[in-house]
Amino acid sequence: MTKWADFLISAVRYSPDRKHIEEMKQHEDNEGIPGNESVVNRQTVADGVKKGKTYMTVFSSGTNWRIGSRVRRFIVDGNYYLRVDKNKVDRDNLGTLPEF
Repeated sequence: MTKWADFLISAVRYSPDRKHIEEMKQHEDNEGIPGNESVVNRQTVADGVKKGKTYMTVFSSGTNWRIGSRVRRFIVDGNYYLRVDKNKVDRDNLGTLPEF
């Protein structure tokens, strides 16, 4: 299989106001197969994207995984946001990932 990205994100935890992501479940990409899971904070992913690391969302259906969308970092009014779409708005959005 082909590698999808440097890291894969499979779930998120939003802040109480749902404006920011607090944590994400991250996996290393082992040739298109998610590796061991670790929980990382928003800053870790934002710094990784800024340094050129690639992140994609992934979805599990039993033992199969399917690729989602690329995670991007945008600056709006001096603050950064993580999104899977190209909308430059002041809130994080990683699509329909499950929450934990």
